[in-house]
Amino acid sequence: MTTIVDNFELDLSATGGQAGTITEPSLASSGKRIIVTGNWFCSRSTTGGKTWKFIDPYTELPPVDAGFCCDQLIHYCKSRRLWIWLLQFSANSNGNMIRVAVSSSGKPGTWTWWDTRPQDIEENWDHVWLDYPDMAETDANLLLSFNVYSTTSNRWQKAVVLRLPLDQLNAREKLTREAWSTTGFGSLRFARGEGSTAIFASLSTSRPSLEIFRWPDSESDVSQVSVLVTPWSNGPYTSSTDATSAWMNRLDDRITGGWSSDGVLGFAWTASADALHPFPYVRVARVDGTTNERIDEPDLWNSDRAWAYPAISPNQRGDVGIVAFCGAGGRHPTLGVGRLDPSTGLWNMTLGAASTHPPAARAWGDYLDIQADPRRTTYWMASGFTLRGGGERGNILPRVLIFKP
Repeated sequence: MTTIVDNFELDLSATGGQAGTITEPSLASSGKRIIVTGNWFCSRSTTGGKTWKFIDPYTELPPVDAGFCCDQLIHYCKSRRLWIWLLQFSANSNGNMIRVAVSSSGKPGTWTWWDTRPQDIEENWDHVWLDYPDMAETDANLLLSFNVYSTTSNRWQKAVVLRLPLDQLNAREKLTREAWSTTGFGSLRFARGEGSTAIFASLSTSRPSLEIFRWPDSESDVSQVSVLVTPWSNGPYTSSTDATSAWMNRLDDRITGGWSSDGVLGFAWTASADALHPFPYVRVARVDGTTNERIDEPDLWNSDRAWAYPAISPNQRGDVGIVAFCGAGGRHPTLGVGRLDPSTGLWNMTLGAASTHPPAARAWGDYLDIQADPRRTTYWMASGFTLRGGGERGNILPRVLIFKP
């Protein structure tokens, strides 16, 4: 059975009162030092999560263009002992900017940063803006992915992956950006646990397939393979007869979790209810990393509740852990964590904190975060959030869960 070892709350002082109900929390840790980011806050702990100090993302780094907007990601690169902070800026008529900042300590006032606009990626990328980020590292590079939208129509145009050398970031040098983009597949998501090759995936809109991309550090080209999977339904995710399902209003079937461990690749997304699943559930596909053959589909589902927004990572031993929300069927959004039992194909789940209310905005978020605990071989650390005492922003409690098999 999965055991939750710690369940830390970030109160209003830890978030500066700037947490939103669409929180989208990200976390990173070097040990006792932990940083959590979300819409629209950053918080740092040097006590393993027992105490937190608010860092304002609007003022910690200098404002530019239309100013800081929303999405953030945080990452710790153990090989370089480097904190990496991604911030997304607001769009104007010509686009927006993303900022990558690095620090050796994560302390306020120690960050060095580089700004990238769409025109820095491709000269002719005018009137587009970058959104829905993901971040991962290989042995040599930091990888970033974004959806690209038109500033005039707000419609999706393409997806892009940026590759930035970790050594240049660590040396605070001028960055050499490499970019790969596709107009065929969006919302690219990286597999956690990569080595010398970046692995990311998307879902096909023309057939039930998982599209897997590989970008080796030593190569400039990206390869692609298609893996057929069992069809799934994409919406509706809410039910007019179940008021406790309204938090899933923003849901779609974008991949939100991926991993690479022991020669196996896996990716996960949220599917809506169907004849076999009375509530929305987490679709999971496992693929042989050598042959690209589908191994199995160990979905996460229950007959009395929905599961959504999965994030997945191996721990240091290679076991696969998950964090996701469950709810509906009379339940408000509740955090759950667990691990995959490869012998049975089942997820051993344990519920953490439950929300006392639904979100008044009838919306929740796009992603959670999970990583291997850097101090303990079999543990994981995950980010989440709940509502306590009401459904407004002031009732949001971001959380850090530490759990083990």
